[in-house]
Amino acid sequence: MAVLPKLFKFKPVMQTLLQGRASNRGLFRLGIATNKIREFHTNEQLCDIYEITDEQDFKKKVMRNSIPVIVNFHADWCEPCHSLKPLLEKIANENEGRLHLAEVLVDDHVDLLHAFEVEAIPAVLGIHRGIVTEKFVGLVSHKQVMEFVEKLLERTAK
Repeated sequence: MAVLPKLFKFKPVMQTLLQGRASNRGLFRLGIATNKIREFHTNEQLCDIYEITDEQDFKKKVMRNSIPVIVNFHADWCEPCHSLKPLLEKIANENEGRLHLAEVLVDDHVDLLHAFEVEAIPAVLGIHRGIVTEKFVGLVSHKQVMEFVEKLLERTAK
């Protein structure tokens, strides 16, 4: 039987689930439906949001992806980047299964900056099957971001 670290204090039901000793009958007796428990584990991330680690990772997750990917070139020190990131994540979650979001930290990936001719941040590219189909630079309005996403999805639907 697995022993959970003492750092975490779980309710007895969760403790039982985490230790793998739960039975459906016991859960229903406690008023917990198993599909709700499955939901608890599967709803953590609605869409694929990638933190790019290196050039190979970028090629695999962005360039070879059959689903359109919004690529957000940003930096920790960039205030407009911090404003744009939650909006892009929200849009990606709203379009689950239709597009993904990739985050590229510019200080760590200068080679990707040069490859995509990014001269200012935030820079957001729409890439589908290895081809840049849409792009915008700087902090833009919510409406402009939505238009960017609509154009990206339209072009990739063809």
